[in-house]
Amino acid sequence: MRLHLVKMFLWACLGVAAVVIVARLLLGLGATTALTDATPWGLWIGFDVLGGVALAAGGFVIAASVHIFHLERYRPILRPAILTAFLGYIAVAVSLVFDIGVPWNIWRPMLFWQPNSALFEVAWCVMLYLSVLALEFSPVVLERTPFTKVLALLKKVTIPLVILGVMLSTLHQSSLGTLFVLMPARLHPLWYSPLLPILFLVSAVGLGLCTVMIESAVTSWLFRKKPETHLFSGLARAAAWVLGSYAALRIGDLAVRGALGSLFSDPRESVLFVLEMGTGAVLPIALFVLPRTQNSPAGILLASVSAVLGFVLNRLNVCGLLTTGYVPAWTEVAITLGVLAGAALAFLFFAEHFSVYESPRAGSDSPWPEGDPVTGVRLGGIWAGPERRHSLAFAAGAALAFALIPGNVLSGASPSRTPVRGPRVVDAISSPVEGVTFRRLSAPPPGGAAAAGLADGRLHALSIDGNRDGRRVLFDHAGHQKRAGGSASCRLCHHANEPGALATTCAECHADMYLASDTFSHPSHVRKTGGTKGCAGCHKDPGAPKTRESAASCLDCHKEFASQGSRIPPPVKRFAGMAPGYKSAMHGLCISCHKEAQQKTPALGAAFSQCRSCHDPKAGERPSPGGAPSGAAGK
Repeated sequence: MRLHLVKMFLWACLGVAAVVIVARLLLGLGATTALTDATPWGLWIGFDVLGGVALAAGGFVIAASVHIFHLERYRPILRPAILTAFLGYIAVAVSLVFDIGVPWNIWRPMLFWQPNSALFEVAWCVMLYLSVLALEFSPVVLERTPFTKVLALLKKVTIPLVILGVMLSTLHQSSLGTLFVLMPARLHPLWYSPLLPILFLVSAVGLGLCTVMIESAVTSWLFRKKPETHLFSGLARAAAWVLGSYAALRIGDLAVRGALGSLFSDPRESVLFVLEMGTGAVLPIALFVLPRTQNSPAGILLASVSAVLGFVLNRLNVCGLLTTGYVPAWTEVAITLGVLAGAALAFLFFAEHFSVYESPRAGSDSPWPEGDPVTGVRLGGIWAGPERRHSLAFAAGAALAFALIPGNVLSGASPSRTPVRGPRVVDAISSPVEGVTFRRLSAPPPGGAAAAGLADGRLHALSIDGNRDGRRVLFDHAGHQKRAGGSASCRLCHHANEPGALATTCAECHADMYLASDTFSHPSHVRKTGGTKGCAGCHKDPGAPKTRESAASCLDCHKEFASQGSRIPPPVKRFAGMAPGYKSAMHGLCISCHKEAQQKTPALGAAFSQCRSCHDPKAGERPSPGGAPSGAAGK
């Protein structure tokens, strides 16, 4: 009965995930995740990929122990370990499909090589090791087929496959650590280290041993077979040595780098570090070395689960997911649980239908009787067999997902509005750019231009930073106006003006950073034209629907609003009164003008129409602590 109850729970999780997966693939990441530009890696990378790869390390550890080091006493758990690793790596690949913005491009690393990329190396090693695991496990399936020659060939190449698997696992387990060595600015000192590749590899070996013990303990309970306690003592001692080595490396590295003081710099990071080391190393080591624990499936399970939780916490901390304010959406959790449930169901299928365990099971669950096991009531119809119960559990999970799924997931993500604020007048310094004829603007250094010895001195500029995120552009308004022909040139950029204004600023109409803004107020026009009596003034065709497209142009009445001779073409009628987003408006105006100037004056250089001519490449994307970065504009 316990096996069927577990299966029904797993099928229900899979049903919930199936609905969310369809929404994810159809509507994208924005509608189904809590990921942002600041946190582009979430649960699917931190747990599913980084944690999943480490948890699946038991395959190469046990395979090497049996085939290379000839520790034959561990052969009974070899096949389950290989199957666990195989399904674990499939789960990693499936999770990557969901995490990639364009999932159908997951094959591209096979053809488009980037040999200088750590991610490229990880991708290739994972793909190759997944293939090796498939070949290592295939004899279990081929034993039930007439392909005896293929089976014999695979058994002959087992040792080379195991050696290749160990090599590939060593490479990609450590390369995941290398990936984070390349981004020191994103990691807290407690987790950043040049030894990350070694730490990732050592922890993966310890995690693999713990995963094997968890699998053995859980399947013994599920299938009612005798616990493999005669193997636990050796595995527990090995895990204690590996985890102890990891802890010594970790603390020693912090001491050598002088980073132990970081333990007291931030209470949140300190708590996370202590919790991670306590659950991932200290508690498991203490339990594994106790003789009583080594002979107790419950004790082994407790110690192994503690180690797994600790190192999953480590992977999340390395990714920075617990310190950025990121909280995964329940839909992300549902997909993760669905992937795990699918892997667990696949394991149970192979365990029940193939010789995964080389020794026969001592006993197994029998199917539920026709009566309910709790109430004893005789059931029929849909409850007549286990397959129907599993189908019902899957359908119930899918129905639950439909009931709980947010409306924005079904309809797509609704972008939130980002109000725009106008430019500010600031001091700036104009300096020449080597090799080209335009000059760059930058913020004056502390103490001012005179203190820096800059001959150009100060000038007044506009700081254009609509959403105040630090990605500002310093704009020499007076210089542009002078070069364009004086005050008469205002119309070139200020293409529409509010009543009574000579030059309305961009932010007045383009009031949102990314979304279009409606500059037409229908209620005020109704009020000013005398209510419904004034409708015919704009909607001249009484038979046409009263829409923006059928209405008269705004300029028919408000001719003074338009700036004649502007660089901005008048809007198409159906877009009249709609101002595009601030970013689109600014880029559309500035970049087009720069391209024209570049064609007329090649000496301006190829970069004149590129982002760096206006956005200072040295400023970074975010303001630095204690002050805003300098912006730049090539003018």
